[in-house]
Amino acid sequence: MTPFLIIGAIGVALALVALVVGDVLDGVLNLDALDSDLFSISSISAFVGAFGFGGALGLSLVDNMVVAVASGLVIGALAAWGAVWLTRKLKHDERHTFRADTLVGHPARVITAIPEVGFGEVRLVAGGHVRKFSARADRPIESGTEVWVSAIVSPTAVEVRLASEPRELTP
Repeated sequence: MTPFLIIGAIGVALALVALVVGDVLDGVLNLDALDSDLFSISSISAFVGAFGFGGALGLSLVDNMVVAVASGLVIGALAAWGAVWLTRKLKHDERHTFRADTLVGHPARVITAIPEVGFGEVRLVAGGHVRKFSARADRPIESGTEVWVSAIVSPTAVEVRLASEPRELTP
């Protein structure tokens, strides 16, 4: 049983390394060449740790090495799958992905005054991201004024209206 516990401890140590420098190691060792997170440090550490502790559990329940190895493989594969699923979920969560086309209606604050003709700048928070955009308006707006995004002019520019104005979107 001791070898399985040592393997499990190595998996836990790898998981700690993955928490600290996982992305760096994945890049240096080129473990994720398939871009699937299957061979990342987090999935490998999950497999190794779960294999070790699952094997120790299997050996303690049934005093048979084949059963212990089989239970370690099954539990390790499930843990690796869980690590891959969680990594993908964290990397590709659409709710926190920033897209300019979703900014219409969001509040913002003018950080550089917007002239009558031309652009100023606004800062807004959307999807957990703080962004700065060039902004234009149908009238001059002073720095520090609360506004809302009424239209997208380009990927780096928006049209804004005063926060006190009704939120009727421009076509």
